[in-house]
Amino acid sequence: MTIFSKTTAAFFAILAFLLIAVSACEDTRRGPDFSLVPDPISLTGLTPDTTLPNGVVIYIIQEGDPGFGPLTIRDRALMRYSIWRENGRGRVLDSSYQGRFADPVIVDILNLEIGAGINIITGGYFRGMVNGMLPAPLSAPENTVGEIRAALVPPSLTQFSDTLRYDVELFSILD
Repeated sequence: MTIFSKTTAAFFAILAFLLIAVSACEDTRRGPDFSLVPDPISLTGLTPDTTLPNGVVIYIIQEGDPGFGPLTIRDRALMRYSIWRENGRGRVLDSSYQGRFADPVIVDILNLEIGAGINIITGGYFRGMVNGMLPAPLSAPENTVGEIRAALVPPSLTQFSDTLRYDVELFSILD
């Protein structure tokens, strides 16, 4: 065997070893980690606070402080949120708990982003829900500091084939 053949054989042996080692490693491209997302807020026995003509149903789980708000489309806010498919019985689409974060996050309502440019999935409906215009210009209760609300958005308003469920908790309005 020539030196070239030995080198080539060694190269392919190392390459094969690396490919096997990499394939045995945990796949880091699985998608977002929603392991800390709490269960949806129970709506059992609750009467909706608002049912909009377009079929959106809004529940106010905890009243906010009317002296702090309302949240507007131009604001940034400190909040927690989660969005599910199948009226809260399906998989999580998006959440501020992504990546094992349990603390509230800064949300830019106008740009539909959290933190440093992370987009909020189904953003238009999220924006409308938090500032009381789901979807604009229909009237819904305005969100104030301390409020916790849930909303059910029917498939006729989304690109999904099932109802989307939003749970949002507003901690503070930043600007």
